[in-house]
Amino acid sequence: MNFKMKALVAAAVAAMSVSGVASAAMTDGKTNSSSLVLTIIDATNNVSATFDLGFDYAGFSVGGASSASSFSWNLATGDYADAWSAITGAGSTLSWAVAATDYVGSINEAGSMGFITTFRAGQTLPDSLRMAQFGAPQAQFDRYVNANNALGNHGSVENGASTGNTGNAYGGQFYVGNKFYGIGPLVTGAIGDELGVVQYYSAVGSLGKLTFAEYDASFKLDANGVLTYAVAAVPEPETYALLLAGLGLVGAAARRRKAA
Repeated sequence: MNFKMKALVAAAVAAMSVSGVASAAMTDGKTNSSSLVLTIIDATNNVSATFDLGFDYAGFSVGGASSASSFSWNLATGDYADAWSAITGAGSTLSWAVAATDYVGSINEAGSMGFITTFRAGQTLPDSLRMAQFGAPQAQFDRYVNANNALGNHGSVENGASTGNTGNAYGGQFYVGNKFYGIGPLVTGAIGDELGVVQYYSAVGSLGKLTFAEYDASFKLDANGVLTYAVAAVPEPETYALLLAGLGLVGAAARRRKAA
């Protein structure tokens, strides 16, 4: 993935770059930096499962303290187990996505507002999204989060889960057209898919446009209920040294052959 913008974005979001572990209920993006939320949708039966992943938009922003580390969650155990069992028991084809938002700030302050989402591999990420398009998705995401706060065990455990099949609690009401409420790239995937991660955020001087940065990381949800966030490995200095040495040997050999 292209990660050249990371250095530029890191400065813009430095004030937000603190990991945020959720309390009991999920936080919406209008009140504060929202919770990072996994949604699994069974569109056949119009039911979805919602999982609080224990981080927030600020901590998972590009350059944030949490987004640079790999994590995994076992949805089949602990406080997640009931919701996982309910959404996987119907035998239907499932789709899933991860998202977080923040709508507290100003378009004139770089990085103060935006959203994080998964996206399907192989797409050209849209670069023409505008802040004016973000209002409706933000409001719907908040309705979805708050409707689920009243369900499952979100109100009683630190990082809970729920299932919803009516109104705003149903994730299919938010992921319209498999997008972030109808805008941006395709953000959902099937069980077993590996999805990229992107952050769209406000940028000064862009005439109200959102800019974006791809993460050098991905999410994957397996059929056994394990959700993984994997950061691409960065070669150790020794690896770079060996690579450079190898290139030097190849160059020297080529020069000898040319001289001969």
